[in-house]
Amino acid sequence: MTWLDIERIAFGYMDMKVDEFYNMIPRHFWIKMDGFYEYENLRQQQEWIRCRWMTTYLLNVQLPRNKSIKPQELIKFEWETGKEVDVEKLKQEADYYKNLDKHNLKKKDGE
Repeated sequence: MTWLDIERIAFGYMDMKVDEFYNMIPRHFWIKMDGFYEYENLRQQQEWIRCRWMTTYLLNVQLPRNKSIKPQELIKFEWETGKEVDVEKLKQEADYYKNLDKHNLKKKDGE
């Protein structure tokens, strides 16, 4: 990546001001750029999900009631694969943090 490419990203895609860019240390710029691309990816994913949802409903209007399809049956995106939610693990983590908070409150109160 050349300096010109970095400036294109900063001034074009990220809409940074010249002073903001040149007053920033490189580490902060890379962190800001990573955050920008993560936000952009999330925004694009939401647009694709919305498009799939609308298409599913337009198709379901044409199908018999017992033959309707779900959005994930129409198309499954690559970011959705392998993301099964383990409810038990989430409950255990929540209990752990709840107990940790209780323990920290007791320490603050002097118990």
